Amino acid sequence: LAQASVCRALQPLKPPRGRCSASVPCTRTMARTLAALAAFASSLGLAGAVTPVEKVVQLLENLSKKVEQEGKEEAAAYDKFACFCKEQMDEKTYQIEKSDAKIEELTAKIGKLAAEIGELNTDIATLGTTITTKKKQISDNQDARDLEHEAYKAKAADA
Repeated sequence: LAQASVCRALQPLKPPRGRCSASVPCTRTMARTLAALAAFASSLGLAGAVTPVEKVVQLLENLSKKVEQEGKEEAAAYDKFACFCKEQMDEKTYQIEKSDAKIEELTAKIGKLAAEIGELNTDIATLGTTITTKKKQISDNQDARDLEHEAYKAKAADA
């Protein structure tokens, strides 16, 4: 009877879905195997003394606990790192979007100001031409008044 239960315990067990792979033994499978080995050792009547099999079972159980603890610690470290990475990615994505919006805004402003510069340069050229024309008119009018004034002075001196 004891050998039959040991044989059933040692039969290949299906790993739980998504938890184990063929290359990494499942903790449940290891625990069942260890329990089967312990049952087998006790059925042989070696319960009083510590047998080599029991010692191996005990070492494997300790190793199993140690591996589980390390796995939990690594999972916690991974979760912390993954959280940090996600936060950094979110922050950088936000900064990129913000910068892209600012670039578009400044590009539009540059285009608007460039158009304004073109208009103002045209206005400056037009006003420069107008100023030159007005100065020429002022000079011509001044010359005409000077001639009229000389003519008046000559007429006034004759009179």
